Amino acid sequence: MTPSLSYQQMSAFYGTSQILHGISFEVKPGETVCLLGLNGMGKTTTLRATMGLVDRIEGEIRLNGDALTGPTYKRSRMGITLVPEDRKVFANLTVEENLRVAIRKPQNGTGFTMDDAIRIFPRLGERLSQKGGTLSGGEQQMLVVARAMLANPHYMMLDEPTEGLAPSYVDAISQAIIAAKGLGIGIILVEQSLPLAQAVGDHFHIIENGQIVKSFTRDEVLANPQSLIDMLTVD
Repeated sequence: MTPSLSYQQMSAFYGTSQILHGISFEVKPGETVCLLGLNGMGKTTTLRATMGLVDRIEGEIRLNGDALTGPTYKRSRMGITLVPEDRKVFANLTVEENLRVAIRKPQNGTGFTMDDAIRIFPRLGERLSQKGGTLSGGEQQMLVVARAMLANPHYMMLDEPTEGLAPSYVDAISQAIIAAKGLGIGIILVEQSLPLAQAVGDHFHIIENGQIVKSFTRDEVLANPQSLIDMLTVD
């Protein structure tokens, strides 16, 4: 069996409202799958459904062949982590404490370390003793991404990680994603920035009204970048 995080005809509901309508795709270790589309189309709901944060799903989510079910903490222990859009830092803990509380060593003994976090995000290294709540928005985003990686998950989901960030911060997030891929971490990236998605993505799925309406491989996007742009352009 090939390891993967797979979605098989998954539908998701908030109360009686159906948001997702039978989406299917998979993420393999070391791959980045980008979910693209306009706001309100179901991208964030896909991530929330993965963590058990929607009211009900139909279809299946499977992690390495096993059904991914149960409360959020159980899914996290199975190796799934979510970096939400709202930058949840521990405001009263220092940067170092925010990072250290997340450290989880992988079973194979190698993985993302504090040294890696500071190398990729040197601004965090300069602020280790500073309270998390006093960081700028860009610094807080770097902190939550580094914290997620220190958990050494099998799969990491990023929801709009570069929204509103300066180019220097966007570059740091890109480097973090590339580092995660190098460690074999599978990534689902919800992102409005096409340059970032094109830089790190291996597969691209366009979501409209809770359905995947078009998919591209990295080779297809590199051969014809305009094809992706055209799908995301509002007339």
